[in-house]
Amino acid sequence: MKKPLLFLALGATLFVTACAKKEAIIDPVQPPIEVPSNSVEVSGDITTNTTWSASKIYTLKGFVYVTNGAVLTIEPGTIIKGDKATKGTLIITRGAQINATGTVDKPIVFTSSFAAGTRNAGDWGGIILLGKAPVNQGDNVGIEGGLDAKGDAAKYIQYGGTNAADNSGTLKYVRIEYAGIPFSPDNEINGLTMGGVGSGTTLDYIQVYRSGDDAYEWFGGTVNAKHLLAIGSLDDDFDTDFGYSGKVQFGIAQRYPTIADVSGSNAFESDNDGSGSDKTPQTSAVFSNMTLVGPVIPTGTAATLPTVNNNYQHAAQLRRNSAESILNSVFAGFVDGIYIDDSKVTTAASTSTNYTAGRLVFANNIVGTIKNAANDVKGENKALFSVTLKATNTFDQSITAATLLTDPFKYSSDFAIPGTPIFTVKAGSAAETGAAFTNTKVTDPFFEKVTYRGAVGATDWTTGWTNFNPQVMLYTTPGAVK
Repeated sequence: MKKPLLFLALGATLFVTACAKKEAIIDPVQPPIEVPSNSVEVSGDITTNTTWSASKIYTLKGFVYVTNGAVLTIEPGTIIKGDKATKGTLIITRGAQINATGTVDKPIVFTSSFAAGTRNAGDWGGIILLGKAPVNQGDNVGIEGGLDAKGDAAKYIQYGGTNAADNSGTLKYVRIEYAGIPFSPDNEINGLTMGGVGSGTTLDYIQVYRSGDDAYEWFGGTVNAKHLLAIGSLDDDFDTDFGYSGKVQFGIAQRYPTIADVSGSNAFESDNDGSGSDKTPQTSAVFSNMTLVGPVIPTGTAATLPTVNNNYQHAAQLRRNSAESILNSVFAGFVDGIYIDDSKVTTAASTSTNYTAGRLVFANNIVGTIKNAANDVKGENKALFSVTLKATNTFDQSITAATLLTDPFKYSSDFAIPGTPIFTVKAGSAAETGAAFTNTKVTDPFFEKVTYRGAVGATDWTTGWTNFNPQVMLYTTPGAVK
């Protein structure tokens, strides 16, 4: 969410948009499209239970809706591509489900339809999940992204409701590569967009790579998630709006120095809504054990890296009456640090008062190198929270991602440094110990009571199914994806 809400009338449908921005041009050149011999084009509606086989490669043409209560099952190892010209996008509508359950050896991969070596952020739309869980904008909100209501908004594009336990299916061991597009100004699709998604949904082991907008954005809902990666996003990594109240544990963001959005890019961005209202449910998501590697590389670590993009902003921007909480996490290498933002609140409520009242908790985190050191803590009402914020977290300019993690400064071969980053905690570092789960925000059994801070301990859960150079993909054996 970048500016106050805009209400756009499209036919008889009211869209509530949360991410108002002017998008950067990602890739004006159309590279060659790769069409394997076993390719199947998919378009229009999926209205009955359907299975996609790992023996075929599926190409999404335009907006593909799973609707009418249907279940789309995707076999482990299946490859699905998105068409750029038609903004290929997969939408799971309210009442429908997706069962995309991959494995470590056979992840399910959503990627660009362009040939290897020519793929880029924003090559296709992404995945949109729409559910019936509570949203503070109402029970029938139109998802942004330019989707076609087809004369029946409730069936195709609306989300929200009263079923907190709603189930939109499963995404597990899934990669989403080169997705995320601006359909029009103020109207974007993210790598993974979630509108009113309920807690019955399973989200676990998901990598969003090179999204042309946010990696993950939650519009309300109650869904929980674990093991999320946001690699090389253009805009924000973890964006929460409209009363999202779920829980997330074990998440990684890694930023590239040259890539940021003209609207301003953050690892975390959170709003109650675009006007900072006190509508309920209030945005109150809880994140624990997150590793956030910013674009600012310490001097001498990578001398060949270019200057950091001027559009980078904060490690976390919590604003517009958000009550989001972040605990047991590590941040290093951002331009500005933790911004408890009261700049555009239009009600008596404010983000800083959420902090002082304990609704917003930022505790037991490590905040390392911040380029603008004076802005390691930032806010219009900084005097209300800066002392306690620094007392309950570690702020240390001498700490870099390299002092906390095994090898976080490797980038895929279409960037400056080839190789796969290693996010395991460095033995003896400040992040190896110190996690605490005594705060009521993280006592829920959902949270694994680990001892380390950040997303990864000594065992690397990112290996085997992720890919940090998705320009290289093997099709030689059906179901064998790299």
